[in-house]
Amino acid sequence: MVIIKWTNKFSNETGYIESLSTKNKCFINTFEESEAKRYSEKSVASLMTKLASYNETENNDFEVIPVQE
Repeated sequence: MVIIKWTNKFSNETGYIESLSTKNKCFINTFEESEAKRYSEKSVASLMTKLASYNETENNDFEVIPVQE
């Protein structure tokens, strides 16, 4: 399992993805690593594609972080 950390390209603010909103075409943020949604490694490619389609990659860099369950 992995979590996704984001870093804003302009402010260097960081956080984690708690969920995705397909309705609003954005990710929901959390600053707590423990609240970050766990994703399977297989789902990361489609998740990154979705974030790009939401234009989230214009302002943010994303990092995939493995977590122990």
